[in-house]
Amino acid sequence: MTNIRKTIALLLCLCMLWGTAALAEDAAAATDTATTAVTELNDTDVLATVNGEEVSWDEVKSLYSSLVSQYGSAYDLTQQANVDLFRAVALENRLTEVLMEQKAKEFGVDQLTDEEIADLESQADTNWEDAIANYEAYFYPDLTEESSEEEKAAAREEAINYYKDQGYTLESLREEYKRYGVLNKIADIMVQDATVTDQEVEDLYQSLVAADKELYENDIAAYEAYNSYVDQMAMYAALYGTSSNLDHAWYKPDGFRAVKHILLPVDSELMTTYTDLQARWEEQQEAAQAAEESAGETAETTTDTAATEATAEPTATPEPVTEEQVNEAKAAIFNSLADTIDEINQKIADGADFDELIATYGVNEDGTASDPGMTTEPYMTSGYEVCSASTAYVPEFVEAAMSIDNVGGVSAPYLSSYGVHIVKYIGDVEGGPIPMTDEQREAKRQSLLTCKQNELYTATLENWMAEADITYTGLTPSIAELEATQTQDTATASTEAEAQTAEETAAPEATEAPAA
Repeated sequence: MTNIRKTIALLLCLCMLWGTAALAEDAAAATDTATTAVTELNDTDVLATVNGEEVSWDEVKSLYSSLVSQYGSAYDLTQQANVDLFRAVALENRLTEVLMEQKAKEFGVDQLTDEEIADLESQADTNWEDAIANYEAYFYPDLTEESSEEEKAAAREEAINYYKDQGYTLESLREEYKRYGVLNKIADIMVQDATVTDQEVEDLYQSLVAADKELYENDIAAYEAYNSYVDQMAMYAALYGTSSNLDHAWYKPDGFRAVKHILLPVDSELMTTYTDLQARWEEQQEAAQAAEESAGETAETTTDTAATEATAEPTATPEPVTEEQVNEAKAAIFNSLADTIDEINQKIADGADFDELIATYGVNEDGTASDPGMTTEPYMTSGYEVCSASTAYVPEFVEAAMSIDNVGGVSAPYLSSYGVHIVKYIGDVEGGPIPMTDEQREAKRQSLLTCKQNELYTATLENWMAEADITYTGLTPSIAELEATQTQDTATASTEAEAQTAEETAAPEATEAPAA
Protein backbone atom coordinates (compact mmCIF):
# COMPACT_ATOMS: atom_id res chain seq x y z
CA MET A 1 0.00 0.00 0.00
CA THR A 2 1.82 3.11 -1.22
CA ASN A 3 1.96 6.53 0.42
CA ILE A 4 -0.06 5.32 3.37
CA ARG A 5 1.45 8.08 5.46
CA LYS A 6 -0.77 10.56 3.66
CA THR A 7 -3.82 8.78 5.02
CA ILE A 8 -2.17 8.17 8.39
CA ALA A 9 -1.18 11.72 9.15
CA LEU A 10 -2.10 14.43 6.70
CA LEU A 11 -5.64 13.44 5.72
CA LEU A 12 -6.51 12.47 9.26
CA CYS A 13 -5.39 15.76 10.68
CA LEU A 14 -7.00 17.81 7.95
CA CYS A 15 -10.36 16.14 8.50
CA MET A 16 -10.08 16.96 12.17
CA LEU A 17 -8.90 20.47 11.44
CA TRP A 18 -11.83 21.42 9.26
CA GLY A 19 -14.24 19.46 11.42
CA THR A 20 -13.43 21.74 14.38
CA ALA A 21 -12.86 24.94 12.43
CA ALA A 22 -16.17 26.41 13.61
CA LEU A 23 -14.97 26.11 17.20
CA ALA A 24 -11.92 28.22 16.48
CA GLU A 25 -13.98 30.84 14.66
CA ASP A 26 -16.48 31.06 17.53
CA ALA A 27 -13.72 31.37 20.09
CA ALA A 28 -11.93 34.03 18.07
CA ALA A 29 -15.15 36.03 17.69
CA ALA A 30 -15.74 35.90 21.42
CA THR A 31 -12.30 37.34 22.20
CA ASP A 32 -11.79 39.73 19.33
CA THR A 33 -11.83 42.74 21.63
CA ALA A 34 -9.01 41.52 23.83
CA THR A 35 -5.86 39.71 22.86
CA THR A 36 -4.28 37.47 25.46
CA ALA A 37 -0.79 36.05 25.36
CA VAL A 38 -0.59 32.57 23.89
CA THR A 39 0.87 30.02 26.28
CA GLU A 40 4.31 28.74 25.34
CA LEU A 41 5.41 25.12 25.53
CA ASN A 42 8.88 23.75 26.23
CA ASP A 43 10.35 20.95 24.15
CA THR A 44 10.44 18.69 27.22
CA ASP A 45 6.80 19.32 28.16
CA VAL A 46 4.88 16.04 28.14
CA LEU A 47 1.51 16.50 26.46
CA ALA A 48 0.19 12.93 26.68
CA THR A 49 1.13 9.30 27.14
CA VAL A 50 0.24 6.30 24.97
CA ASN A 51 0.34 3.00 26.83
CA GLY A 52 2.84 4.59 29.20
CA GLU A 53 5.03 6.11 26.47
CA GLU A 54 5.41 9.87 26.85
CA VAL A 55 4.78 12.26 23.95
CA SER A 56 6.52 15.62 24.36
CA TRP A 57 6.07 18.94 22.61
CA ASP A 58 9.39 18.34 20.84
CA GLU A 59 7.77 15.43 18.98
CA VAL A 60 4.65 17.41 18.10
CA LYS A 61 5.92 20.86 17.18
CA SER A 62 7.11 19.94 13.67
CA LEU A 63 3.61 18.66 12.83
CA TYR A 64 2.16 21.80 14.37
CA SER A 65 4.48 24.01 12.29
CA SER A 66 3.55 22.12 9.13
CA LEU A 67 -0.15 22.65 9.74
CA VAL A 68 0.33 26.31 10.53
CA SER A 69 2.45 26.76 7.39
CA GLN A 70 -0.28 25.28 5.19
CA TYR A 71 -3.47 26.51 6.85
CA GLY A 72 -2.55 29.07 9.47
CA SER A 73 -3.27 32.04 7.22
CA ALA A 74 -7.00 31.40 7.69
CA TYR A 75 -6.75 31.74 11.47
CA ASP A 76 -5.74 34.42 13.94
CA LEU A 77 -2.92 32.68 15.76
CA THR A 78 -2.69 35.39 18.38
CA GLN A 79 -5.81 33.75 19.82
CA GLN A 80 -5.22 30.91 22.26
CA ALA A 81 -8.25 28.99 20.95
CA ASN A 82 -6.83 28.82 17.43
CA VAL A 83 -3.39 27.80 18.67
CA ASP A 84 -5.03 25.11 20.80
CA LEU A 85 -6.85 23.82 17.73
CA PHE A 86 -3.66 23.38 15.71
CA ARG A 87 -1.82 21.90 18.68
CA ALA A 88 -4.62 19.42 19.32
CA VAL A 89 -4.63 18.24 15.71
CA ALA A 90 -0.84 17.89 15.65
CA LEU A 91 -0.90 16.04 18.96
CA GLU A 92 -3.59 13.64 17.72
CA ASN A 93 -1.39 12.87 14.73
CA ARG A 94 1.62 12.11 16.84
CA LEU A 95 -0.41 9.94 19.23
CA THR A 96 -1.63 7.94 16.22
CA GLU A 97 1.91 7.50 14.98
CA VAL A 98 3.23 6.44 18.39
CA LEU A 99 0.48 3.86 18.71
CA MET A 100 1.25 2.50 15.23
CA GLU A 101 4.96 2.37 16.08
CA GLN A 102 4.09 0.34 19.17
CA LYS A 103 1.97 -1.98 17.04
CA ALA A 104 4.80 -2.30 14.52
CA LYS A 105 7.06 -3.51 17.33
CA GLU A 106 4.35 -5.87 18.54
CA PHE A 107 4.00 -7.36 15.04
CA GLY A 108 7.77 -7.51 14.56
CA VAL A 109 7.96 -5.05 11.65
CA ASP A 110 9.64 -2.16 13.47
CA GLN A 111 13.07 -2.76 11.90
CA LEU A 112 14.20 -1.84 8.40
CA THR A 113 16.68 -3.83 6.34
CA ASP A 114 19.83 -2.19 4.99
CA GLU A 115 18.28 -2.35 1.52
CA GLU A 116 15.08 -0.65 2.72
CA ILE A 117 17.05 2.06 4.51
CA ALA A 118 19.13 2.73 1.41
CA ASP A 119 16.01 2.96 -0.76
CA LEU A 120 14.20 5.32 1.63
CA GLU A 121 17.26 7.56 2.03
CA SER A 122 17.58 7.66 -1.76
CA GLN A 123 13.93 8.78 -2.03
CA ALA A 124 14.54 11.44 0.61
CA ASP A 125 17.66 12.65 -1.18
CA THR A 126 15.79 12.90 -4.48
CA ASN A 127 12.93 14.88 -2.93
CA TRP A 128 15.40 17.12 -1.12
CA GLU A 129 17.21 17.96 -4.36
CA ASP A 130 13.87 18.53 -6.09
CA ALA A 131 12.89 20.97 -3.33
CA ILE A 132 16.21 22.81 -3.69
CA ALA A 133 15.76 22.97 -7.47
CA ASN A 134 12.19 24.27 -7.15
CA TYR A 135 13.32 27.01 -4.78
CA GLU A 136 16.16 28.04 -7.11
CA ALA A 137 13.87 28.00 -10.15
CA TYR A 138 11.36 30.27 -8.40
CA PHE A 139 13.71 32.77 -6.75
CA TYR A 140 16.58 32.57 -9.24
CA PRO A 141 14.92 32.19 -12.66
CA ASP A 142 18.03 33.51 -14.43
CA LEU A 143 20.29 30.84 -12.91
CA THR A 144 21.56 28.48 -15.64
CA GLU A 145 24.28 25.88 -16.19
CA GLU A 146 26.44 28.72 -17.48
CA SER A 147 26.12 30.66 -14.21
CA SER A 148 29.22 30.87 -12.05
CA GLU A 149 29.88 28.34 -9.32
CA GLU A 150 29.65 31.15 -6.78
CA GLU A 151 26.15 32.09 -7.98
CA LYS A 152 25.01 28.48 -7.89
CA ALA A 153 26.45 27.95 -4.42
CA ALA A 154 24.81 31.12 -3.09
CA ALA A 155 21.40 30.11 -4.44
CA ARG A 156 21.72 26.61 -3.02
CA GLU A 157 22.78 27.89 0.39
CA GLU A 158 19.80 30.24 0.49
CA ALA A 159 17.44 27.37 -0.40
CA ILE A 160 18.93 25.14 2.30
CA ASN A 161 18.64 27.89 4.89
CA TYR A 162 15.03 28.52 3.88
CA TYR A 163 14.06 24.90 4.45
CA LYS A 164 16.10 24.82 7.64
CA ASP A 165 14.04 27.74 8.95
CA GLN A 166 10.95 25.68 8.13
CA GLY A 167 12.31 22.85 10.27
CA TYR A 168 13.66 20.66 7.48
CA THR A 169 17.16 19.37 6.74
CA LEU A 170 18.36 16.52 4.60
CA GLU A 171 19.10 14.51 7.72
CA SER A 172 15.67 15.14 9.25
CA LEU A 173 14.00 14.27 5.95
CA ARG A 174 15.88 10.97 5.81
CA GLU A 175 14.80 10.14 9.35
CA GLU A 176 11.20 11.01 8.53
CA TYR A 177 11.24 8.72 5.50
CA LYS A 178 12.62 5.86 7.59
CA ARG A 179 10.06 6.47 10.30
CA TYR A 180 7.24 6.36 7.79
CA GLY A 181 8.81 3.30 6.23
CA VAL A 182 8.01 1.49 9.46
CA LEU A 183 4.51 2.99 9.57
CA ASN A 184 3.93 1.76 6.02
CA LYS A 185 4.80 -1.75 7.13
CA ILE A 186 2.24 -1.80 9.92
CA ALA A 187 -0.29 -0.13 7.63
CA ASP A 188 0.18 -2.97 5.14
CA ILE A 189 -0.60 -5.44 7.90
CA MET A 190 -3.68 -3.44 8.87
CA VAL A 191 -5.17 -3.71 5.37
CA GLN A 192 -3.81 -7.10 4.27
CA ASP A 193 -7.21 -8.79 4.54
CA ALA A 194 -8.88 -6.42 2.10
CA THR A 195 -9.85 -8.23 -1.11
CA VAL A 196 -12.03 -7.58 -4.15
CA THR A 197 -13.91 -10.31 -6.00
CA ASP A 198 -14.76 -10.47 -9.71
CA GLN A 199 -18.43 -10.20 -8.78
CA GLU A 200 -17.84 -6.95 -6.91
CA VAL A 201 -16.16 -5.49 -10.00
CA GLU A 202 -19.05 -6.66 -12.14
CA ASP A 203 -21.59 -5.21 -9.72
CA LEU A 204 -19.78 -1.86 -9.86
CA TYR A 205 -19.80 -1.97 -13.66
CA GLN A 206 -23.52 -2.71 -13.76
CA SER A 207 -24.24 0.16 -11.37
CA LEU A 208 -22.26 2.53 -13.57
CA VAL A 209 -24.17 1.38 -16.65
CA ALA A 210 -27.51 1.80 -14.90
CA ALA A 211 -26.64 5.30 -13.71
CA ASP A 212 -25.48 6.44 -17.15
CA LYS A 213 -28.48 4.85 -18.83
CA GLU A 214 -30.75 6.96 -16.67
CA LEU A 215 -28.74 10.07 -17.55
CA TYR A 216 -28.22 9.63 -21.27
CA GLU A 217 -30.72 7.17 -22.76
CA ASN A 218 -32.97 10.04 -23.84
CA ASP A 219 -30.47 12.89 -23.79
CA ILE A 220 -27.93 12.63 -26.60
CA ALA A 221 -26.75 16.20 -26.10
CA ALA A 222 -25.81 15.47 -22.48
CA TYR A 223 -24.11 12.24 -23.56
CA GLU A 224 -21.98 14.02 -26.13
CA ALA A 225 -21.23 16.93 -23.79
CA TYR A 226 -19.98 14.59 -21.07
CA ASN A 227 -17.79 12.54 -23.41
CA SER A 228 -16.39 15.74 -24.86
CA TYR A 229 -15.49 16.87 -21.34
CA VAL A 230 -13.73 13.56 -20.67
CA ASP A 231 -11.70 13.98 -23.88
CA GLN A 232 -10.80 17.54 -22.90
CA MET A 233 -9.60 16.48 -19.46
CA ALA A 234 -7.51 13.72 -21.02
CA MET A 235 -5.97 16.25 -23.39
CA TYR A 236 -5.10 18.60 -20.51
CA ALA A 237 -3.64 15.70 -18.54
CA ALA A 238 -1.41 14.74 -21.46
CA LEU A 239 -0.39 18.36 -21.94
CA TYR A 240 0.64 18.86 -18.30
CA GLY A 241 2.06 15.39 -17.75
CA THR A 242 -0.62 14.37 -15.24
CA SER A 243 -3.30 11.71 -15.44
CA SER A 244 -7.06 11.75 -15.86
CA ASN A 245 -9.10 8.88 -14.44
CA LEU A 246 -12.42 9.95 -15.92
CA ASP A 247 -14.33 7.32 -17.89
CA HIS A 248 -16.49 7.95 -20.90
CA ALA A 249 -20.19 7.33 -20.38
CA TRP A 250 -20.95 3.65 -19.83
CA TYR A 251 -24.22 3.77 -21.76
CA LYS A 252 -24.73 4.91 -25.35
CA PRO A 253 -28.11 6.13 -26.62
CA ASP A 254 -29.52 4.62 -29.83
CA GLY A 255 -29.35 6.37 -33.18
CA PHE A 256 -25.62 6.81 -33.79
CA ARG A 257 -23.82 5.88 -36.97
CA ALA A 258 -20.07 5.72 -37.66
CA VAL A 259 -18.71 7.90 -40.44
CA LYS A 260 -15.39 8.93 -41.92
CA HIS A 261 -14.73 11.92 -44.11
CA ILE A 262 -12.32 13.49 -46.51
CA LEU A 263 -11.84 17.12 -45.47
CA LEU A 264 -10.72 19.15 -48.46
CA PRO A 265 -8.95 22.39 -47.45
CA VAL A 266 -10.28 25.57 -49.05
CA ASP A 267 -8.35 28.58 -50.30
CA SER A 268 -8.17 30.94 -47.32
CA GLU A 269 -9.30 34.00 -49.29
CA LEU A 270 -12.33 32.21 -50.70
CA MET A 271 -13.19 30.81 -47.26
CA THR A 272 -12.89 34.22 -45.59
CA THR A 273 -15.15 35.80 -48.17
CA TYR A 274 -17.75 33.07 -47.73
CA THR A 275 -17.70 32.97 -43.91
CA ASP A 276 -17.90 36.77 -43.65
CA LEU A 277 -20.87 36.95 -46.02
CA GLN A 278 -22.54 34.01 -44.29
CA ALA A 279 -22.13 35.60 -40.85
CA ARG A 280 -23.53 38.95 -42.03
CA TRP A 281 -26.44 37.22 -43.77
CA GLU A 282 -27.31 35.32 -40.59
CA GLU A 283 -27.12 38.53 -38.54
CA GLN A 284 -29.51 40.20 -40.95
CA GLN A 285 -31.93 37.32 -40.72
CA GLU A 286 -31.85 37.42 -36.91
CA ALA A 287 -32.35 41.19 -36.91
CA ALA A 288 -35.26 40.93 -39.34
CA GLN A 289 -36.90 38.28 -37.21
CA ALA A 290 -36.46 40.36 -34.06
CA ALA A 291 -37.96 43.39 -35.82
CA GLU A 292 -40.91 41.36 -37.00
CA GLU A 293 -41.57 40.05 -33.50
CA SER A 294 -41.56 43.55 -32.06
CA ALA A 295 -43.50 45.16 -34.90
CA GLY A 296 -46.81 44.87 -33.04
CA GLU A 297 -45.48 46.38 -29.83
CA THR A 298 -46.17 50.05 -29.12
CA ALA A 299 -43.20 52.06 -27.85
CA GLU A 300 -43.53 55.44 -26.09
CA THR A 301 -41.00 57.98 -27.28
CA THR A 302 -40.07 60.76 -24.85
CA THR A 303 -39.16 64.28 -25.88
CA ASP A 304 -35.60 63.75 -24.69
CA THR A 305 -35.26 60.62 -26.77
CA ALA A 306 -36.63 62.34 -29.82
CA ALA A 307 -34.27 65.27 -29.34
CA THR A 308 -31.33 62.92 -28.95
CA GLU A 309 -32.22 61.07 -32.11
CA ALA A 310 -32.69 64.32 -33.99
CA THR A 311 -29.23 65.62 -33.06
CA ALA A 312 -27.33 62.33 -33.24
CA GLU A 313 -24.65 61.94 -35.87
CA PRO A 314 -25.86 59.69 -38.69
CA THR A 315 -24.14 56.28 -38.72
CA ALA A 316 -23.07 54.50 -41.84
CA THR A 317 -25.30 51.54 -42.64
CA PRO A 318 -23.38 48.63 -44.16
CA GLU A 319 -24.57 47.33 -47.47
CA PRO A 320 -26.99 44.47 -46.90
CA VAL A 321 -25.87 41.00 -47.90
CA THR A 322 -28.10 39.05 -50.22
CA GLU A 323 -28.61 35.31 -50.19
CA GLU A 324 -27.43 35.34 -53.78
CA GLN A 325 -24.04 36.73 -52.70
CA VAL A 326 -23.66 33.97 -50.11
CA ASN A 327 -24.54 31.32 -52.68
CA GLU A 328 -22.09 32.80 -55.17
CA ALA A 329 -19.28 32.71 -52.59
CA LYS A 330 -20.17 29.10 -51.79
CA ALA A 331 -20.25 28.21 -55.47
CA ALA A 332 -16.82 29.79 -55.93
CA ILE A 333 -15.41 27.39 -53.35
CA PHE A 334 -16.97 24.35 -54.97
CA ASN A 335 -15.75 25.52 -58.40
CA SER A 336 -12.21 25.85 -57.06
CA LEU A 337 -12.34 22.21 -55.96
CA ALA A 338 -14.47 20.83 -58.78
CA ASP A 339 -11.68 18.85 -60.46
CA THR A 340 -10.58 17.34 -57.13
CA ILE A 341 -14.14 16.43 -56.16
CA ASP A 342 -14.76 14.82 -59.57
CA GLU A 343 -11.50 12.88 -59.23
CA ILE A 344 -12.47 11.62 -55.77
CA ASN A 345 -15.97 10.63 -56.89
CA GLN A 346 -14.54 8.70 -59.82
CA LYS A 347 -12.12 6.82 -57.60
CA ILE A 348 -14.94 5.99 -55.19
CA ALA A 349 -17.01 4.69 -58.11
CA ASP A 350 -14.02 2.58 -59.16
CA GLY A 351 -13.88 1.02 -55.67
CA ALA A 352 -10.92 2.89 -54.23
CA ASP A 353 -10.21 2.44 -50.52
CA PHE A 354 -11.71 5.39 -48.64
CA ASP A 355 -8.91 5.45 -46.05
CA GLU A 356 -6.39 5.83 -48.85
CA LEU A 357 -8.43 8.70 -50.28
CA ILE A 358 -8.38 10.39 -46.86
CA ALA A 359 -4.60 10.04 -46.74
CA THR A 360 -4.25 11.38 -50.30
CA TYR A 361 -6.71 14.27 -50.34
CA GLY A 362 -7.34 15.15 -46.68
CA VAL A 363 -4.12 17.14 -46.36
CA ASN A 364 -3.14 20.77 -46.07
CA GLU A 365 -0.61 22.47 -48.31
CA ASP A 366 2.16 21.69 -45.83
CA GLY A 367 1.34 17.99 -45.94
CA THR A 368 -0.32 17.79 -42.51
CA ALA A 369 -3.71 16.15 -42.10
CA SER A 370 -6.59 18.56 -42.59
CA ASP A 371 -8.45 16.62 -39.89
CA PRO A 372 -5.94 14.95 -37.52
CA GLY A 373 -8.78 12.88 -36.06
CA MET A 374 -8.88 10.82 -39.25
CA THR A 375 -5.22 9.86 -38.80
CA THR A 376 -5.31 8.99 -35.08
CA GLU A 377 -6.99 6.22 -33.13
CA PRO A 378 -9.70 5.37 -32.34
CA TYR A 379 -11.28 7.51 -35.05
CA MET A 380 -8.91 6.35 -37.80
CA THR A 381 -10.38 2.86 -37.42
CA SER A 382 -13.84 3.38 -35.96
CA GLY A 383 -14.72 6.78 -37.42
CA TYR A 384 -16.80 9.47 -35.77
CA GLU A 385 -20.09 8.60 -34.05
CA VAL A 386 -22.83 10.92 -35.28
CA CYS A 387 -26.60 11.08 -34.98
CA SER A 388 -29.24 13.54 -36.10
CA ALA A 389 -29.23 15.24 -32.69
CA SER A 390 -25.45 15.54 -32.45
CA THR A 391 -24.12 18.84 -31.17
CA ALA A 392 -20.46 17.81 -30.95
CA TYR A 393 -19.87 18.55 -34.66
CA VAL A 394 -20.65 21.46 -36.96
CA PRO A 395 -24.19 21.23 -38.39
CA GLU A 396 -22.98 20.84 -41.99
CA PHE A 397 -20.96 17.75 -41.06
CA VAL A 398 -23.91 16.24 -39.19
CA GLU A 399 -26.20 16.99 -42.15
CA ALA A 400 -23.75 15.32 -44.54
CA ALA A 401 -23.42 12.28 -42.27
CA MET A 402 -27.17 11.82 -41.95
CA SER A 403 -27.89 12.44 -45.67
CA ILE A 404 -26.61 8.99 -46.65
CA ASP A 405 -29.25 6.30 -46.90
CA ASN A 406 -27.21 3.10 -46.80
CA VAL A 407 -24.07 1.80 -45.10
CA GLY A 408 -21.16 2.19 -47.51
CA GLY A 409 -22.70 5.21 -49.20
CA VAL A 410 -20.88 8.52 -49.67
CA SER A 411 -22.38 11.98 -49.34
CA ALA A 412 -22.31 14.86 -51.74
CA PRO A 413 -19.72 17.50 -50.81
CA TYR A 414 -20.84 19.73 -47.91
CA LEU A 415 -19.21 23.03 -47.01
CA SER A 416 -18.53 24.13 -43.44
CA SER A 417 -16.13 26.63 -41.89
CA TYR A 418 -13.55 23.80 -41.74
CA GLY A 419 -13.60 23.02 -45.46
CA VAL A 420 -15.45 20.70 -47.81
CA HIS A 421 -16.57 17.37 -46.34
CA ILE A 422 -17.08 14.18 -48.32
CA VAL A 423 -18.52 11.73 -45.81
CA LYS A 424 -18.77 7.93 -45.90
CA TYR A 425 -21.30 6.00 -43.82
CA ILE A 426 -19.24 3.06 -42.54
CA GLY A 427 -21.70 1.41 -40.17
CA ASP A 428 -24.31 1.63 -37.44
CA VAL A 429 -23.27 2.01 -33.83
CA GLU A 430 -25.14 -0.18 -31.42
CA GLY A 431 -26.63 1.58 -28.43
CA GLY A 432 -26.62 0.22 -24.92
CA PRO A 433 -23.95 -0.60 -22.32
CA ILE A 434 -20.34 0.10 -23.25
CA PRO A 435 -18.24 -3.04 -22.64
CA MET A 436 -15.51 -2.73 -20.02
CA THR A 437 -11.98 -3.45 -21.23
CA ASP A 438 -9.55 -5.59 -19.23
CA GLU A 439 -7.58 -2.46 -18.42
CA GLN A 440 -10.69 -0.65 -17.16
CA ARG A 441 -11.74 -3.70 -15.16
CA GLU A 442 -8.37 -3.80 -13.43
CA ALA A 443 -8.56 -0.07 -12.71
CA LYS A 444 -11.98 -0.56 -11.09
CA ARG A 445 -10.62 -3.47 -9.08
CA GLN A 446 -7.81 -1.29 -7.76
CA SER A 447 -10.24 1.53 -6.96
CA LEU A 448 -12.47 -0.83 -4.98
CA LEU A 449 -9.46 -2.32 -3.23
CA THR A 450 -8.23 1.13 -2.20
CA CYS A 451 -11.65 1.95 -0.74
CA LYS A 452 -11.72 -1.31 1.20
CA GLN A 453 -8.18 -0.79 2.44
CA ASN A 454 -9.03 2.69 3.66
CA GLU A 455 -12.14 1.44 5.43
CA LEU A 456 -10.25 -1.43 7.06
CA TYR A 457 -7.38 0.85 8.01
CA THR A 458 -9.76 3.35 9.64
CA ALA A 459 -11.70 0.67 11.51
CA THR A 460 -8.52 -1.02 12.77
CA LEU A 461 -7.00 2.27 13.88
CA GLU A 462 -10.20 3.26 15.70
CA ASN A 463 -10.19 -0.07 17.54
CA TRP A 464 -6.54 0.33 18.50
CA MET A 465 -7.13 3.87 19.71
CA ALA A 466 -10.14 2.75 21.76
CA GLU A 467 -8.14 -0.06 23.37
CA ALA A 468 -5.05 2.07 24.05
CA ASP A 469 -4.37 3.75 27.37
CA ILE A 470 -4.09 7.40 26.27
CA THR A 471 -3.74 10.03 28.97
CA TYR A 472 -3.52 13.79 28.39
CA THR A 473 -1.56 15.98 30.80
CA GLY A 474 -3.70 19.06 30.17
CA LEU A 475 -0.89 21.30 28.89
CA THR A 476 -2.86 21.59 25.66
CA PRO A 477 -6.47 20.54 25.00
CA SER A 478 -7.22 17.34 23.14
CA ILE A 479 -9.50 17.05 20.12
CA ALA A 480 -12.17 15.47 22.33
CA GLU A 481 -12.01 18.36 24.79
CA LEU A 482 -12.32 20.93 22.01
CA GLU A 483 -15.31 19.10 20.54
CA ALA A 484 -16.95 18.87 23.96
CA THR A 485 -16.42 22.60 24.48
CA GLN A 486 -17.91 23.33 21.08
CA THR A 487 -20.96 21.16 21.81
CA GLN A 488 -21.46 22.83 25.18
CA ASP A 489 -21.09 26.34 23.73
CA THR A 490 -23.53 25.51 20.94
CA ALA A 491 -26.10 24.16 23.40
CA THR A 492 -25.70 27.20 25.68
CA ALA A 493 -26.07 29.62 22.77
CA SER A 494 -29.17 27.76 21.57
CA THR A 495 -30.76 27.86 25.02
CA GLU A 496 -30.03 31.57 25.42
CA ALA A 497 -31.45 32.33 21.99
CA GLU A 498 -34.62 30.39 22.74
CA ALA A 499 -35.04 32.19 26.05
CA GLN A 500 -34.59 35.58 24.43
CA THR A 501 -37.09 34.76 21.69
CA ALA A 502 -39.64 33.61 24.24
CA GLU A 503 -39.18 36.78 26.27
CA GLU A 504 -39.59 39.03 23.24
CA THR A 505 -42.74 37.30 22.01
CA ALA A 506 -44.54 36.83 25.36
CA ALA A 507 -47.72 38.96 25.77
CA PRO A 508 -47.60 41.48 28.67
CA GLU A 509 -49.96 40.81 31.55
CA ALA A 510 -52.58 43.50 32.47
CA THR A 511 -52.21 44.68 36.11
CA GLU A 512 -55.19 47.03 36.25
CA ALA A 513 -58.24 47.98 34.27
CA PRO A 514 -57.74 50.60 31.58
CA ALA A 515 -58.95 54.08 32.38
CA ALA A 516 -62.48 54.87 31.26
